[in-house]
Amino acid sequence: MPLTRSKDILDQDLIGTGDSKLGTIRETFVDLDTGRIEFVVVEAGGLLGGSGKYHPVPWSIVRYDPMAKEFRAEISKDQFKGSPSYDRAQIASADYAWDEQSNRYFDAPTDVVVRP
Repeated sequence: MPLTRSKDILDQDLIGTGDSKLGTIRETFVDLDTGRIEFVVVEAGGLLGGSGKYHPVPWSIVRYDPMAKEFRAEISKDQFKGSPSYDRAQIASADYAWDEQSNRYFDAPTDVVVRP
C-alpha cells in the first residue's frame, strides 16, 4: 500500500482531461470516523497566482498517476470552472453544505468502501 504524507499532497497541481491544469491543491478534508480523505480543496489559477476561490473536489474522483507524479481527475476545465466554489470562510464552515453540493455536482460516489 503506497502511502504519502498529507503535506506532500498540498500545493500539487490537479490535472484534468486534455492535460489541463485545473488548479492547485490547497487543503484536504478527512472524515474523522473513517480516517479517509474525503475532499481536496483546489484553488483555481488567476492572473497573478491564486484566484481566492476554492473548489472542493471529492477525493473519490481524484487519482494519482505515479508515472507523471501528479494528481488527476477526469473532469474538463469548463466543468471545473462551473463547479461550486467558495471563499476561505465558507470552506471553513459546515453551514454552507459545500460537501453535499460538491458531491452532487461531480456525481461522486459517497459510499466508497476501500477494501484491502
